[in-house]
This record gives sequence, C-alpha cells and structure tokens, in this order.
Amino acid sequence: AGGAGVRLTYSQVFAKTLITMMEKDPKIVAISAAMLEGTGLVEVKKQFPDRVFDVGIAEEHAVIMAAGMAKAGWKPVVSIYSTFLQRAFDQVVHDVCLQNLDVTFALDRAGVVGADGATHQGLYDLAYLRALPNLVVMAPKDENELRHMLATAIAHPGPAAVRFPRGA
Repeated sequence: AGGAGVRLTYSQVFAKTLITMMEKDPKIVAISAAMLEGTGLVEVKKQFPDRVFDVGIAEEHAVIMAAGMAKAGWKPVVSIYSTFLQRAFDQVVHDVCLQNLDVTFALDRAGVVGADGATHQGLYDLAYLRALPNLVVMAPKDENELRHMLATAIAHPGPAAVRFPRGA
C-alpha cells in the first residue's frame, strides 16, 4: 500500500491510480466541485494542471461539464463526495445516463463517514444510482479493488460509478 506499514486512504489510492492512468491516456481529465483537497485531486492537479478542473461549489456544473467533455471525446472523471452528487441528480440522469456517455463518477466518502458530520454521510448514492439506465455501480472492498474498478470504470464505454469510503 503506502510502504513500510503506511496505510493509504482510499482518496490517496484513487489519486495515485488516476495519476498513473492519466500518464498513459491523455484523454482522461478530472473534475471536482470544490473538493480537490478532500478527494485527493490536489496531487493530480500538480502533475496535470491543464487536465484537472475545479468548478467550485457547483456539482450540477461539474456533471454537465463532464457530459459535454465526454461528447467531445474526453474521458472525464468526476471526483465528488457521495453526499454532494445528490445535488446533480438531474444532470446524472438526463445528461449522462440517458445519453449513455462515457463519464466516470468517483464517489468519495460513500457510506457512514463519522467525524465529517451529518451532512457528509454518503448514504443514498447506492439506492438512487442503481435505478439509473446504463450506469455501472461498483464498490471496492479494498485498495486493490479500487485500483481495478477505477480502471474498469474509465475503460467502460458508458457511465460508471465507483463508490469508496472515507479513511484507510
């Protein structure tokens, strides 16, 4: 994992994996809604400053921007806290899933997140995402599965979501 007994968080594993993938594929871009630090994208932005976009606290815009980029041939990864994807539900349904666009959702803080507080509990994404057409939903049991699921989601020709918990 992190070497010498150091355990990486899921967010760190996500970021390191995304960096490796972006080194190999110049079409992969990352989008966040004011969560570069929390989702690990700060490190990704250091490596790829022109391929990481922070749209501010505008989750709807992050998803619709990803849809537009996918239509133009890019491979967008929307990295967002699970609870905040709810704000962009309409865009996920109408602009990504119904059009079967190649957008990957990396849902950080899925499930119970404890100290992050009541508004940050990622409890609903699994229920509402599984009902959407064309969307593949994945949840890794460990960091190795996260790496493989992220690669699978990005390679999948359509919408995919990988939900992972807070912490190591």
